[in-house]
Parts: sequence; structure tokens; C-alpha cells
Amino acid sequence: MSIFPVFSRSLSPANDYWYHPMGFNTATGIKVSEKTALKYLTVFSCITLIAGDIARLPLNLYRKRKDGGKDLVTDHKLYDLLHNAPNPDTTSFNFRETLQGHLLLWGNAYSFIERDKTNKVKSLWQIADPSQIDVDRIGGQLVYKYKVDGKEVTRRRDQMFHVPGYGFNGLVGMSMISYAREAIGLGLATEEFGGKFFGAGTHLSGVYEMDGYLGKNADAFKKGLKEGFSGLGKSHQVMIAEGGAKYKPLTLPLNDSQFLETRDHQKIEICGMYHVPPHKIAIHGQNSNYNNLEQENASYVDSCLMHWIVRWESAISLQLLSEAERRSGLYFEFMVQGLLRGDSQARAEYYNKIFQVGGITPNQIRAKENMNPVDGGDESFVMLNMVPLSQAKDMQLPDDGPEKTPIPEKKALFVDFFGEKRAKKMSDAKSIQIRDRIQKQYAPLILDAATTIVNRESKAIKKKVESQTRSKEVVEDFLDDFYKEFPKYINQKMGPVLRSFMGAIADATNSEIQVDGINIDSEMQKYIEIYTERHISSSRGQMIALLEGSLDGLVTRADEWTEKRPEKIKTDEGVRASSFAFQAVAFGAGLSTVWRIRGPQTCPFCKELNGKRVISGQSFVKDGQELNPDGAENPMRINGTKAHAPLHRGCDCYLSIG
Repeated sequence: MSIFPVFSRSLSPANDYWYHPMGFNTATGIKVSEKTALKYLTVFSCITLIAGDIARLPLNLYRKRKDGGKDLVTDHKLYDLLHNAPNPDTTSFNFRETLQGHLLLWGNAYSFIERDKTNKVKSLWQIADPSQIDVDRIGGQLVYKYKVDGKEVTRRRDQMFHVPGYGFNGLVGMSMISYAREAIGLGLATEEFGGKFFGAGTHLSGVYEMDGYLGKNADAFKKGLKEGFSGLGKSHQVMIAEGGAKYKPLTLPLNDSQFLETRDHQKIEICGMYHVPPHKIAIHGQNSNYNNLEQENASYVDSCLMHWIVRWESAISLQLLSEAERRSGLYFEFMVQGLLRGDSQARAEYYNKIFQVGGITPNQIRAKENMNPVDGGDESFVMLNMVPLSQAKDMQLPDDGPEKTPIPEKKALFVDFFGEKRAKKMSDAKSIQIRDRIQKQYAPLILDAATTIVNRESKAIKKKVESQTRSKEVVEDFLDDFYKEFPKYINQKMGPVLRSFMGAIADATNSEIQVDGINIDSEMQKYIEIYTERHISSSRGQMIALLEGSLDGLVTRADEWTEKRPEKIKTDEGVRASSFAFQAVAFGAGLSTVWRIRGPQTCPFCKELNGKRVISGQSFVKDGQELNPDGAENPMRINGTKAHAPLHRGCDCYLSIG
């Protein structure tokens, strides 16, 4: 019984209805078959691209774990066959590349299965011509028929590995070439036309009008015309018309007949048939640029490769793994991560983010970067001062129980035992340790956001300055426009990080002073706006000042920003945002705050403020005030009111409850 009951056995996969191995004429008059279609460069490029990408992907055998994970299985015979060599003559790459090419041309890929005495797969042998295979059904079972030396040979389903493409019955794929025959024929026709036009045609095609009859001289005239001006190497030569001859061109120029547009359209149409983004085969248009190629590559994997990958994985699971092996959790999987790799900066950001939440170990990162493991690199970490995940439960910030709300008797005993001053110092030390821990936790995130912001503005400024229009007026106008819009970008990148950071400090402070949660959302938003304004003012002010000199100074400063500024922002905002959130909660609870220094090596100016106490509405120093303590070489003039640390760049002072 045929699996094509409507069309009868004469329309099986081996019949010309599907494959046309000799080629069918198209409307252009050009015969197109699966093999001749490869002469069209776009078809050849798409097929070799997809086949090569499928072939180069690692194909691994895994066993599912009960916890949802998976383990690589390398001691199974099929792992060696499909990962390394399916037979003694063929590598896994060549085997899969060949079969994938067959799928893209004929819609089916076949290989013989050689089994050992225990019925295990011993080797796989690819078939060179899929058009010679006829799929039929005998006694309810699929069989594969082909001819050897004129004799028909039949193989059972368990003797043939078959990956079918898209088809109407799900068992046999149909030839993609047969349905794109006219599009490919038109593409081949334009190629042939172009070859003949430049190879044999004269660019003087037209009619010569002459008085009188040439007679026997006509052949000599045509011979001289052909020898002198026909062919690509003699194109556009100057011809002298004698005897009153007048030339009238008859043909249209190639651009008038839309020759180039037709060629481009056919190329894009073939890319569409194979779901290949044009840039992958070097067809670059308005929609392809270096800013979106990463997204287009991801789209290529998702819309083009993935359905072929699933076909392969499904066929392998059904035909090469036994039912018992499938039930035991064995399955094959292509590793597509390599095709989705971004640049080194994008990969570093991705690894950093999932590493900080314990999602990946150092050795797993090293493995993805093709590096050997290191001792101690198999443990996961979380962003709590970067401690091992297994120890994180012992180092969480206090949240529940007696540590959060100690009873008055316990506090009194604590003070009585250690003394009030010592108890206060111990409490302050614990407070700043917690804030330091949170600050270290968020430091990489602040640095990442700062790097993104600074790189964005540095590149924009350098691009404008280094453009062809090197005018100070044009650059100044650009700076005005750029920094009007840039606050939105700063808020988008840095806002969520600072809000989360200050929220964590606020939660810890609420716990420390043992009050109901004091909400400082409005204060945090105000702080973010102040930070944005401070960043914009500093950036624009520096660049406008540099416009007084050479424009090259702006480029130099932009490079300095890229190198040093993100680290400075990380350090300054770590102290400033922490102090701000701590003080906002304290003032919200009706408490005062006290300026504290870290140790005896602190600068004289900060020592001058050590122990100073302020309440809500007050500041430690005011704008324009001068500090001139003992030990200072020169006085410090304060720029901007300082309600909390830092006092100066690099200052690591902190606040405590007054």
C-alpha cells in the first residue's frame, strides 16, 4: 500500500513529480533541478550556510535527572557516532552537512543503519542521491526501496535513518526546489543574460543607417564592427562612422530595464524561502548594520536553524534510540549557545549577572570560554559580599526574631555589661559593616551602569567631533541638544540601580533603629534626579570649557572619561547614596545623625567634622564655607551644601545615629 493513496505509487518520493532529477523547464526556458539549482549562487550560499551551521553545532547525548538537570553521557555508542564519526570514512561534520544539504534540496535525508548482532547501531552510511529512494508501506510498515545494478532492494524502517522535511503527510518531505523552480529559474536567467550581455554583446547595439546598398561590403562591415567593439574588454570604445553612416541605439540600458533590481529581488526571495537573513550571505541593505546584527543573528537561529535542529533531534530520538532508552531519560541535543555568543563585553556582562545570583559557577564560565577548570571553581556564589551560596544563609541581614526587636531588658543588660560608650561603638561598627556589605554588593551594578552611561556619551561626542564638520558652533549646538535628552538615558540605566541600592540601605536602617518601615521613595527619586543633574552639569560644563581650545581636547577628555570616570562614579555614589538613604530614614524617625571618620589616617578636613551632629534641615557644612583645620596645607572651600558624606572625592566617612 502506498503512503500516497491519492496520487498512487507513481507519485512516490523517487518520482519526478516530486524531484524532477532531470530538471523541469521554467517560464524562462531554463531547466531547474536540485543539482542545477546550486549553480545559482544565492541558493548555493543559503544551503552551504545552513548545512555548515547545523554540522558545526556540538551534538551531545544527555540523560535527564529527577531534579530537572541533565548529565552528559559519553560512554554510549551513539554519542561517538553522532558526535565524532558515524562511520569509518566520514566525520560527524561531513555527515551532517551532507544530509542537511539533501534536506534543503530534496526535502529528505537518508542514511543506511548498520547494526550489530545485538541490534545496536554500529554505523550510519549516508546516501549520495536521495532521489533514488522510494518510500512505501508494506503490511502496515514503512519500507525504503532503491535500485542496485538494476535490481530493487528493500530495507525496513529500522535499517534506514530518515530525516524528512516539510511534507503533506509527515512521513516524506517535499522538494523545496520544485516549489521555487520559477524563482530560481528567473535568477539563473538574469545571471545568464548578464553574462551574455557583458561577454558577447556590443554596447553599440542598434541600427546603422546608410545611403545606398553595401552589397558584398556588408559582411566586411559587420566583421570589422565585431572585431573592434564586441566583448567586455572592448566596451565603450570610440567608433568613427564613415560614408554618412548614422547609428540609432535600439536597446535600453540595463538600469532602465531594471536588471540590477531584478537580480537583487531574486536573491532576497531565495533568502526568504530558506529563512536566511540576507546579511548572512553578504547581502547588506538598509535593515542590516552593526548595531542590530546581534539581534539578526539571534533571529537567524530562531527562525531558520531551530526547526531543522528539532527535526534532527526528533528523528534521532525516534529512530536511533530505543523506547527503553528514551524512557530512561536519554536524549540528544544540539548546543546552539555558540551561535548566540555576543562580543566579549556582552558575554562578560551576561556572565557577571548570572554569576551574582548563583546561577553559574566560575568553572562553568571557564568552560564556555574554552578554558580549563580551576580548583574551587565548582561552587556557586551570591552577591552578599561574594560568599559561597552554601554559607549565605548564615550571613543574611537581620530580619526576624529577637535580633530585630530586642526586648528592653536585653538592651539594658547589654549596656550595663559593656558600658554605654563601648556599647554605642559596637552598635555603630555593626551598622557600618552592614552598610559596607550592601555597598560592596551593589558596587559592580553601579559600575556597570556608570560604564554604560559614560561610554554612550563619550562615543557620541567623539563621533561628532571627528565628523567632517569640525565647527565649534556645530559641536556646541550638538552638546546642547544631546544633554537635553541624555537625562532620560541616565535615569533609565542608573535609576533602578540606585533605587534598589538605597532601598536595601533603608531596610537595614529600619531594622537597626527598630521602627516600622519608613518609606523614603520620594526622597530616593529626588536623589536620582539630583545625581542626573550633577552628572549632566559636570559633563556639559567640562566640554563647553574645552571648546575654548582645540576640538581635539574634547576627544582626549572623552577618552579619559571612558578610562577613569565609571570607577569614580562607583566610589562616590556608593558613599553618597548610602549616607543619603541612612540619613533619610533617621530623619524620618525623628533622629539625628553624626559624622564619623574611619580611622586616624582620615584627612584633616574630615577630622574637623568628626562627631558633629545634625538634625533634619541642617547640614554639616554650607556652600561657600571654608574649612581650615590644623594640619591642612591650604583651606578647603566647600562647593555645595554637604548634608552627609562624602565631603570630597575619595572620602569614605559615614553617618551614625546621634
